[in-house]
This record gives sequence, C-alpha cells and structure tokens, in this order.
Amino acid sequence: MEKQTINELINEYEELSIYTTNKIQEAVEEIVRKHKITFEQLCILRILETRPGISPVQMASRLNVNKSGLSIRIHRLLDRGLIEKKPIDNRSFGLHNTDEGRKIFREGHEKIQQLVGHWIQLLGEKDSKEFIRIYKKINKIIAKLRMES
Repeated sequence: MEKQTINELINEYEELSIYTTNKIQEAVEEIVRKHKITFEQLCILRILETRPGISPVQMASRLNVNKSGLSIRIHRLLDRGLIEKKPIDNRSFGLHNTDEGRKIFREGHEKIQQLVGHWIQLLGEKDSKEFIRIYKKINKIIAKLRMES
C-alpha cells in the first residue's frame, strides 16, 4: 500500500475514532457526573460486570495500562464502595462490582446501548457484523504486537 494511502486512512481513522468516542462519552456524561466517577472508571465497572473476579494484573493487561496506574483507579473505586476484592486463594484476589457499582454500570450501559444500538440499526446487520469482524481483527493485531514487544 502506498504511503499516501496509508496516511489518508490513518487520518480518516483518527477522525472517526475521536468522533465516536466523544459521542459515547457524551452519552454517559450525565451519569459520570452524577456519580462523581470518570469515564475510565465506568469502563472498569463494565469490565467487572462482564468478567467478575478478574485480577488487577489481568485487567491492566486488558486495558493495556501498567498495574501501578490501574491500582490508583481501583483504589478510588474501592474507597467509594463501587467495587470489592474477593480472595481467589491465599495470595491473590479478584475484583467484583458491588450492588452500587452494578447499578452505575447498568445506567451507563443503557445509555450506550441506546446510542450504539441506533447506529447499528441504521448501519444494518451485515455491515455491523463486518465492522465488528474488522475491529476484532485490529484488536488481535494490537495484542500480537504487544506480545512481540
């Protein structure tokens, strides 16, 4: 592929990615503000809802952040009573949403479902599935590159 084509595609990706991310953040802005959490903390609640018991190390890997950076975010959610630690064995623990954390997650999830669900309806099933297939492929490439470095 030519360098000019690659640069054009990168520019289009950046613009689209920033725009859609901003739209999703706008959709949950009221919830985030009401509960005095960040968008990133809402994302952590989502991970814990879909993967209860995940360890901090696994979550850091999933979010592609270092464990110490994630530790600060986790402690803020623990202090607020939105998540809790449950022992896995004598040396490790898993993270879980509390009832309050689950409630906040559901509020945000409903807003995102409404917004993205509308996009998917307009896009159609075939194109939506193709988009997800390609996005998964990109994530696999990113994960592979991370493992190689």
